[in-house]
Amino acid sequence: MANYLSPKNIPIFLSKLGHLRSMLLLMVAIIIMTAPFADGEVHMHDWRLLPSVVAPSIMMMLVFALPLDMTMARIFMADANQSERERLRFIIKLEIGAYLLMLAAWMPFFVTVLEVSPFD
Repeated sequence: MANYLSPKNIPIFLSKLGHLRSMLLLMVAIIIMTAPFADGEVHMHDWRLLPSVVAPSIMMMLVFALPLDMTMARIFMADANQSERERLRFIIKLEIGAYLLMLAAWMPFFVTVLEVSPFD
């Protein structure tokens, strides 16, 4: 799958993922990019509404949606042929990576909001 990383092969890569899964991973990427701007305070009037209110809400939805998609991909692997199994296996690995990146990006926000410290 490494040959999909060249710019001319991106449409092929996205078609292998599927439209809905591509949009799901795009949303995960956007949510990951907003994480550094989430400071734990609520802002209701300007662009900071996105990282302070909207993005944490969507992130929590994705915390449940990504494992559901991984589970469904695993279920579809049961009756698939070998090439479809390899595609779904790659998708599951990609989604696990995206899930872990999303959790890591938002961990400082939740440590701030929940007022917990691993050093207490």
